[in-house]
Amino acid sequence: MRLTRPPILYLRVAASTVHAEATRAGVMIWAGEARYAAPEDLTEVVAQLAAAPPERCRRLRITLDQPPVQTRTLTDLPPVREVELAPLVANQAGRFFRRNGAPLVTDAVWVTNGKGRVTQAAAVEEPLLLAIVAGAAQAGLVVESMGPAGLSQRLQLLPAAERALRLRARRRAVIRLAAAGCAIWLTAGALFGIRLIEERHDIDAELAAADAPLAALREVRQEMRAAETMVITLADAKRSRGQALATLARVKAAIPDSAVLTAYTWRADGSGLVAGAGRLAADVLAAVERSNAVANPRIDGAVVREVIAGRDWERFTIVFGSSNP
Repeated sequence: MRLTRPPILYLRVAASTVHAEATRAGVMIWAGEARYAAPEDLTEVVAQLAAAPPERCRRLRITLDQPPVQTRTLTDLPPVREVELAPLVANQAGRFFRRNGAPLVTDAVWVTNGKGRVTQAAAVEEPLLLAIVAGAAQAGLVVESMGPAGLSQRLQLLPAAERALRLRARRRAVIRLAAAGCAIWLTAGALFGIRLIEERHDIDAELAAADAPLAALREVRQEMRAAETMVITLADAKRSRGQALATLARVKAAIPDSAVLTAYTWRADGSGLVAGAGRLAADVLAAVERSNAVANPRIDGAVVREVIAGRDWERFTIVFGSSNP
């Protein structure tokens, strides 16, 4: 008997209509459409469309047309990391999008066009999204994605409550995996320790019973010293990682807010380098020197000036420590 996966339900939500398609492996097996007058009607509309295909769907993917979604291409945002970009746009939603008395759900990602890197941003009223999610839950569907039509698929406009639920679920999964991993390592370590103790007892018993030559006893002791050396080496490596992270934290705390780090190298003798970009490389070096975050910091090579998001930036490499990298 051949098992087939349930089809996926695709919804395209426009200003007053919802178009639905059920597909399996890219082949459409059913299509339908319904109209709605107000956002709150979408709960019933989504539930009805989900029940209409000849085969039950389990997953739901939603595309939002313009309207109801609002989209913008922004070119004047600071060059922050993408994880910080969405909150930045959300905090200034009233500046970029129209408000009609309802809270907005927003998202933003960096994209590259012919002129450089710009921001694609989208927003939609939260009551509309809540109605869609409620309809999906009523139909027993799992919402896999909800984004604007024609833009990056990384843009996701899930309601805040749904995002919080998924974040908590991911955190619980990570915690469970971490706990399972720790338990496995602890169990393996305990078993290995027990095995070492048992083997040592067996060896001592055999040596005592057979009155083994002194050379055999020395060989056993040499093996034990080698194991001890390995444990010490591993401890030293762990301590070195801690020192590397501490040095990076001091450097990050010392550099100005306008500068960013892009690369970091640390060696066991305390030397290394950091690379990044800032308004003035000399200011970054001066800040690192004042903070005593590292020993003997200095600019390595030429400072390269670039224009990012309409502003001048200087790329730099700062080496530190007693030896050259």
